Amino acid sequence: MRYCHYCHKTTTGDPLFCHFCGFTYDAKLCPGRHINPRWATVCSQCGSRELSTPAPRVPWWLKPLLLAGSLLPGVLVALLLVMVAIGLLQAVLTNQAVQAQLMATVLILAVLWWLFLLLPHFIQNMFRSLWRKPKKDRHQH
Repeated sequence: MRYCHYCHKTTTGDPLFCHFCGFTYDAKLCPGRHINPRWATVCSQCGSRELSTPAPRVPWWLKPLLLAGSLLPGVLVALLLVMVAIGLLQAVLTNQAVQAQLMATVLILAVLWWLFLLLPHFIQNMFRSLWRKPKKDRHQH
């Protein structure tokens, strides 16, 4: 997605120009859609002088705010995950009932894995095929 600083609208995808006002994003385009720097007067590839008008530059003071705004949701989710992990660790370390349940779950999983390893290989492969993604046929028309 790209935000246009001229019409203040967002265009989905990774477009070369704003679909609402037609201004380009930090570059000039010729009719052949060759990308040129915003200070260019002639297309560097085809020599055309018909270049698009780029949207106004982002103010220097706004760039750190936009970066912080884009990073904030990820940082908040990471902090929430750390808090949940600390809470789970604290519950496991302090609550004997949780410790017993965790130990029973680990033992059950260990026994199931041991039983799986005792199965003949063709049965193991049958179970493994349940978890694999089906291969796409390369010869489809």
